[in-house]
Amino acid sequence: MNITVTDTLQIEDAEEIRNHLKAYNSRFVGEILNKNVGVFFLDDNGHKLAGLTGSTLGQWLNIDLLWVSETLRGRGVGSKLIKAAEQHAYANGCRFSRVDTFSFQARPFYEKLGYQLQMILHNCPVEHERYFFTKNLTDHR
Repeated sequence: MNITVTDTLQIEDAEEIRNHLKAYNSRFVGEILNKNVGVFFLDDNGHKLAGLTGSTLGQWLNIDLLWVSETLRGRGVGSKLIKAAEQHAYANGCRFSRVDTFSFQARPFYEKLGYQLQMILHNCPVEHERYFFTKNLTDHR
């Protein structure tokens, strides 16, 4: 037996580990619904001007990425993307949401949308903070 370390992780390797972990976890939580979520703001030609990606896991919406082009920032597009993702997740059984952001990004934005700070990771990635937020989707119906 040996330990191998790589900087070039293959998709198949990550999927294999994910499948083993899912099999272990299912003994405790059963087969919970885990689906990818994408919400996009498109121009008339179908080009993405803003977007949100994430997933649902059981009763949780996990927002992974939110991007709004600089020309649209401050115009409510990000809020609309978040609300659309929350509504979609709620309709599919989610009751909570989580997101994280760096100190140079969007902390006030998420707080304005009702997200509550749960944890701060200092010196991440180097000299900034990473904020972790959650929101109870049933409180905002």
